[in-house]
Amino acid sequence: MLVGALVLLCLPGTIAAAQDNPGENGDKRPGSLSEIRPDDRALLIVLKSTVISADDTNRAIIDLILRADPEPTARHRGVYGVLARKLNNYIRKYKSLSAASVLSDADFVIYFSLIGYRRILDVSYPFGELFVIVKGDATTNRQPHVIWKSRKVEWAADAIDDFLKDLKNNRGEL
Repeated sequence: MLVGALVLLCLPGTIAAAQDNPGENGDKRPGSLSEIRPDDRALLIVLKSTVISADDTNRAIIDLILRADPEPTARHRGVYGVLARKLNNYIRKYKSLSAASVLSDADFVIYFSLIGYRRILDVSYPFGELFVIVKGDATTNRQPHVIWKSRKVEWAADAIDDFLKDLKNNRGEL
């Protein structure tokens, strides 16, 4: 009974605080897909997962990506091809992104952290996590940060499909 009364007393204050700060819950908040502009350039990187971090800051992953070689190794070309094909189809259809070949040209990085392969019916499927990382900008004093992350470890094609679906929904593309 007492807990119910406390919840009812605190609820109006929480709702009012959320209404007073619409920028925090709007589309333009930092860490959302709205930070990707239609003319931005994306760099795709596929690396075998070597970083395990217990904190939620993703700092270790960002440091790894900013020092990584964007050229896929021979053993990861298949995974890279699956991701690149789906990204290229999106770019061709909506013409709202372009590809970068080096990190210095990219505005953001799409990073697939390959955890391993699972064999199902004699076919190997790459599994891992997908991260979208906006590069830092010294002129605006913006630090590099993760703006999107796959919800779970999943097949590479499903991870990129989830990202593109969320990006389309954010932009209103059908």
